[in-house]
Amino acid sequence: MARFSTRAIEVHSGYVWNFDWVRKTIEFARRHDMTSLALHRNDIVDMVVYPGKLFGASGAGTNIFERYREIFPKLYKYTPTRRSGPYQRRDYLRRVIDLAARNGIDVWFENKELSFPDILLELNPQLVKNGTLCPNDPFWWDFVDTKYTELFQDLPGIAGIITAPGTGESRLAISSNRCTCEACRGSTPQGWYRKLIMAMHKPIRAAGRELVVRDFVFDKKAQTELAETIAGLPSDVIVSLKNTPHDYYPTFPDNPRLGDVGDHRQWVEFDTMGQYFGWGIGPAVITDDYRRRMETALRHGVVGMILRTDWESLDGHSCFHTPNRLNLHAAAALALNADVGDREIHRSWLTETGMTEPGAAKDELDAAADWNVRLFANSWEIVSKSLFVNDCVFSDSSNYPISLDHAWWLAEEKNSLKDWDPSKENALETSEDNIRRILAEKDEALRLVELQPGLARERPAALTEAAHRDLVGRMETFRLYVAGWRAAVRACIFTRFLLDHPGREDAFGIEMRAASEEAFDLLRTLADEMRSYAAATDQHFSAYNMLGWERLLTLRDDLSGRLAALSERAPDPVPAE
Repeated sequence: MARFSTRAIEVHSGYVWNFDWVRKTIEFARRHDMTSLALHRNDIVDMVVYPGKLFGASGAGTNIFERYREIFPKLYKYTPTRRSGPYQRRDYLRRVIDLAARNGIDVWFENKELSFPDILLELNPQLVKNGTLCPNDPFWWDFVDTKYTELFQDLPGIAGIITAPGTGESRLAISSNRCTCEACRGSTPQGWYRKLIMAMHKPIRAAGRELVVRDFVFDKKAQTELAETIAGLPSDVIVSLKNTPHDYYPTFPDNPRLGDVGDHRQWVEFDTMGQYFGWGIGPAVITDDYRRRMETALRHGVVGMILRTDWESLDGHSCFHTPNRLNLHAAAALALNADVGDREIHRSWLTETGMTEPGAAKDELDAAADWNVRLFANSWEIVSKSLFVNDCVFSDSSNYPISLDHAWWLAEEKNSLKDWDPSKENALETSEDNIRRILAEKDEALRLVELQPGLARERPAALTEAAHRDLVGRMETFRLYVAGWRAAVRACIFTRFLLDHPGREDAFGIEMRAASEEAFDLLRTLADEMRSYAAATDQHFSAYNMLGWERLLTLRDDLSGRLAALSERAPDPVPAE
């Protein structure tokens, strides 16, 4: 018996409109006994709904063509690029829904509200007050009702809508509101969330479908405001929670809202691609993390799960392109069976991706799977000791930071761990003991990643030569990526120390100054190596996004410039302690 009744695989952005890719995802879902496909674009509903009422349709039409028959001249006059796009995408999605249904897969639309087409503002200028969009204008609730009513008339086969109302990533949200009109001054986030959710709930419920509200927020305050709203929603609204409280950071604690959603059904969300843990360019197989967090979710009454396979800001890249696809195999298997073993997960990946020789014997396949388990056994430890600093998020969605302020903003403001784990309040302090811990962490990551080519060297009999060559190449990319992280963090930490302790002349201060010069040289050396590597190799484009030599040089310029400015206004030396 399945451990989670809903087991969804999620695709984002450009992949939503790639039929071959969607077909491939549906086939994976069928093979792995998943139940659902979530198509995620912030504006997916707006891309298939005009809405007709906005352009003067009478409301008598029951499908997009009947509405189009009334409004096509006005559409062409005001927004010619939207004239044919919605009905073409509507027909495309009907085919996706039909194909999924043949394979026993439900289709959900996932978005972030409020979202709307640009032309709406021209047709409704009252929505802009003193140069700022107003989220509290009554127009919005009628607009939301209309677009979801039309959506389900055209695509009645959609299982439901998954939405995130608490994120500033939507086009308009109360969490990032800058309007100061009387209505906004008198509103509360809780009241706004309820109006939006209920405006969606009415037409979705009328269509016999379900609404899932995502607890997707960026700080504890917003999470509390949304949670207070959820408590008063109709019990048929499902609540979806990321496995961690803020985003998909494996070093963060479990989401404290798990089990704290009243009488609502709960889903839990996991990332498999690795937006914050290396994209698979720095492979991070986190099977053990899934095992633990799924058990936690089940103990708290969770009944559904979503597995994210890509990231909306990175079109053309997915876990399907990298060894992190192992995470998708692992999570799908664990959703069904807590006792599934690593060998079975890795064998599934190797065989389904055509990495094994046709006709290989079972013992040869098992040997290849065991070899693969060993190859990736330290992958998460390497990535966690590279991209994270004392468990804090130091990366720009796994990319190198580009300045000292950028690194600290990422770690302490945008992705603050101390908000959720008070013991991390001083995780980045520049005391000697803490700096040495951080440096040791980066040294260990480099030591471990330099073992990877040796682990990859011997090819199992069942592994094809092409697959082996590919994995060996990925390990070299992995080494370069981790070396870049070690150099970037060292340079940042040395610079932060010297800025925090100007003029310090004890042994540690002298050591830090000398080390900073060496660190700046290493950033340049690695940038040159990465640039040469890009010129000499031909991997998936995402590998070169990640080996961001320009980022390293930009970081170096920022850090060296700060220390040069510091030396120009150097204070009197601090006596040695």
